[in-house]
Amino acid sequence: MIKESTIEKQIEIVSSNVDENILDFVAKEKSFTGYLLGEDFHLLTETEKETMLFIHLVIFRSLIMEEKGKEFDAEFFQKTEDKNWESFNTKGKLWKEKVDTIFENYPEEELLAFSEDMLNDESISDLARELIFITAKSYIETKLR
Repeated sequence: MIKESTIEKQIEIVSSNVDENILDFVAKEKSFTGYLLGEDFHLLTETEKETMLFIHLVIFRSLIMEEKGKEFDAEFFQKTEDKNWESFNTKGKLWKEKVDTIFENYPEEELLAFSEDMLNDESISDLARELIFITAKSYIETKLR
């Protein structure tokens, strides 16, 4: 499991030089960042897009720091994301109910908790919260398959 201290360190590093870290992320994860910047996320506000990018950048860097993670596989990601949406939509009606069941026995709890915490901002709509959370969960699972 990725350690909380690793995540916190990466938050500091990314926050101190966002532009350079984004360029590095885009260069190393072209396929995934192309997806994040694509059509599926056009309804998100700029703040929501920035939050989504920040979350995935911290996940990406945390995996690198702990020498974990495989190359991004777009096909595996799509299948994983479809399964995660199906599961998420059958877990309950409220955000809290859905998220609580996802956390049960989840092997990368710290990364997922970081993602959830970042999405508890009033400026993030319910739609964006779900979309970003499922995308982050799917990215984690794709990188750690």
